[in-house]
Amino acid sequence: MKRRTFLQSAGTLAGGATLAARTNAATQSPDVLFIAVEDLKTSLSCYDNPVVQTPHIDSIADRGVLFANAACQYPLCNPSRSSLMSGLRPDSTKVYGNCEDWRAYLRNHTLLPAFFKDQGYDVLRCGKMFHKNTARTCKETPLLALDDTPYWTRIISEHEGFGRIPKMRPPTYLYDVPPEERERNYTTRAWTWGPTGRDDLEEQDGRLAEQGVRALMQKRDKPLFLALGFHRIHLPLYAPDKYFDMYNVDDIPLPYVPADALGQMPKEARYKLDDHREFTDAKRREAIRAYYACCSFIDAGIGRVLQALEDSGRADNTIIVFWGDHGYHLGEHGQWQKSTLFEEAVRVPLIISAPGVTPQGAVCNRPVELVDMYPTLAELCGFTPPDDLEGLSMKPVLRNPNLPWKKANFCQNGSQGRSLRTERWRYTEWGRPDRAELYDHENDPGELNNLAGNPVHKSIQNELRALMRGGWKAALPG
Repeated sequence: MKRRTFLQSAGTLAGGATLAARTNAATQSPDVLFIAVEDLKTSLSCYDNPVVQTPHIDSIADRGVLFANAACQYPLCNPSRSSLMSGLRPDSTKVYGNCEDWRAYLRNHTLLPAFFKDQGYDVLRCGKMFHKNTARTCKETPLLALDDTPYWTRIISEHEGFGRIPKMRPPTYLYDVPPEERERNYTTRAWTWGPTGRDDLEEQDGRLAEQGVRALMQKRDKPLFLALGFHRIHLPLYAPDKYFDMYNVDDIPLPYVPADALGQMPKEARYKLDDHREFTDAKRREAIRAYYACCSFIDAGIGRVLQALEDSGRADNTIIVFWGDHGYHLGEHGQWQKSTLFEEAVRVPLIISAPGVTPQGAVCNRPVELVDMYPTLAELCGFTPPDDLEGLSMKPVLRNPNLPWKKANFCQNGSQGRSLRTERWRYTEWGRPDRAELYDHENDPGELNNLAGNPVHKSIQNELRALMRGGWKAALPG
């Protein structure tokens, strides 16, 4: 995997913030900058995407360890984030959908921000960390039930100190449908995209980045845990014009989808096919271009935050964690969005820079999981994590990315779909061994040739099936 080693100038800081005095000596607990991006696949230049431009995220990889084989535990927002923030797997959190109240299951468990709050950290959140439902899609779950206020020292609104966001330019729709249909059909309404005609600080995520800048520039007497949860690249795909201008729609490549792709899938693996049956190639390119434009928009905001970190004088004692909550399909296998158990939906970007621990510009191909985040951060900051966590601290493999590690990472979808990924193989079952998928990433990184049931690969399929039966504990190193 190639690495790009440049960081574009982030420009001047808005708001006239003054430089903060350094308050944490190297011997004290490090600060944590915890950056999440919603619905982000590994479509980043540091992950070898030849089209997308994300230099600031690349710069985090240049100073730390990029994980090339990281998996979410569930390819959907609420289950994935509930798992990461609790250090428990979905079968323990009991959160399997976006309309479930994660607090109902986790109220007696010490969650990640509360843990750092208990250790004396100033724990701030701006943007999305835990899942919050909307009345439109989850009418049975009131918003108040998903309030995460008790777990943070302070929650900062993206719009604090800003005026009203101006009206945006009309978007492009997936289908040419009448307005009343857009209002009725959530899928049709959600799949919109386009340049907004606004500036960065007239967008929610541009303001979120500015709140991160302001937080980093403040003097403080406690170590800081700053969680920034960017809302893009979730649908709809809106960004300021200049980020769309970075991409020529005619230069956007489309993924290869073989004619017999459906025939190789168990029916349970086909998730987002009907929703996008009217996509033309032109619409596909437009949608992918919009996704890439949002990647570059978020990257620019992260660049401003990273510049503020440097200017604060605390960069050499700050752990930076960059992650996506699950992957995303942009037409691969003929599918769009998330919620499959293919590589595109399960694999997530994960980059960690920990001064004094991580080598610079390293790539780790070992299987790791988002559920490992909680114990990893606890150990990196010098604390003993709760003993009931179901992840494994990645500190050893952060020090030595080539260290032998887990045999596999694990992901699930519902009660039937289970998938594991070793360094070479992906094995997936949908309730029964005869509804299986087996892909050889050494020869088939696009997971286009299902080898399950092939006599030539019977032994490896049996081996992976046994590993799946043994569960995550059977995959631990040693």
